[in-house]
Amino acid sequence: MNLSTVAVITKLEVRQRIRSTRWKWTALALFGLLSAIVFGSLYVTTLGSDDYHDWARELLTIALGTVLFVGMVGAPAISAAAINGDRRDGTLALVQVTPISAAELALGKWLGAWLASLTFLAIASPYLIWGIAEAASSVLFSVIAVVVVAVLLGCYCAIGLGFSALSNRPTASTMLTLSTVLFLLLGLPAIYGLALPSVERTHTVLRPQHGWDPARAAADPEYAGEPCVAQPKKVTFHHTEDVWWLLAPNPVLIVADTLAAGTARTNDWAISVPRSTANTLSSARSGPYITDLSCDSERWWEDENRYAESDLGRSWYLGVAVTVVLGLVGFAVAVRRLRVPAGKLAKGVRVA
Repeated sequence: MNLSTVAVITKLEVRQRIRSTRWKWTALALFGLLSAIVFGSLYVTTLGSDDYHDWARELLTIALGTVLFVGMVGAPAISAAAINGDRRDGTLALVQVTPISAAELALGKWLGAWLASLTFLAIASPYLIWGIAEAASSVLFSVIAVVVVAVLLGCYCAIGLGFSALSNRPTASTMLTLSTVLFLLLGLPAIYGLALPSVERTHTVLRPQHGWDPARAAADPEYAGEPCVAQPKKVTFHHTEDVWWLLAPNPVLIVADTLAAGTARTNDWAISVPRSTANTLSSARSGPYITDLSCDSERWWEDENRYAESDLGRSWYLGVAVTVVLGLVGFAVAVRRLRVPAGKLAKGVRVA
């Protein structure tokens, strides 16, 4: 692979996107939107009982969340017209007749789209640095969370590149890419919810029971009920450990679990929004807390909470791996469709 050729294609892709002055106004608008969200949340927080420190430890979550959601819309739009747009304009064939391989051309186009999407992180960099300094998570995992967002944007660009190679129309490829990203964000959690009835199982466990005799209660004013007895009881549990993997590629849970991995679990002050969000993924992976309770069981809910948090911060890399695989599939499709001679093409495809 000729890296200099890849660099030329990358430069052409980046220049094509910044040749007009509109991108400067777009960047300024995005920075203004992020600033409004950051300082608006600060104003709303300080109006209540919380102080600056309560807000500051969530600043990284606010900034990363905004970048992630903007990127999930922007990255597909940037890359989904990289191939079929050039084919429509008749410029793709001019590049393909040069001594460049399909892999080099696809890599250059992907790098150009990815670098363009990374401007979202560059625009938010002042607030990201501020948020890392104040975050409840450690500096290491805060930085890793930023890197994870950058990797996710790159994967979404690769998915868009694949659809751009498959579809003849940029509008269709953009919609397909957005649909794929939305499926990861909303579709898989919806399927997870629909799958819960299929993992219901009934278990017999001991539960404390306090008997009550109405006759004795009427005759004896000091009657406090029958002695507690642990009796077997059939309880239905959802074995979410069988279907938790449906939540793994969710980008929100990936970033939240990354930040939660660097949060101290024994520090009550550090129970932040990412940790509480990631607890959804952790409790799903851990499955139900099935145990017998005796009459002497005290504060059993603390044991249940510790069990639910046992997989906290241990699933984010699996979600990243799944997303990377999807991106590699999209990139492989783009390489395959960029090979020349192309062979049989769909009706209406412009060659030059």
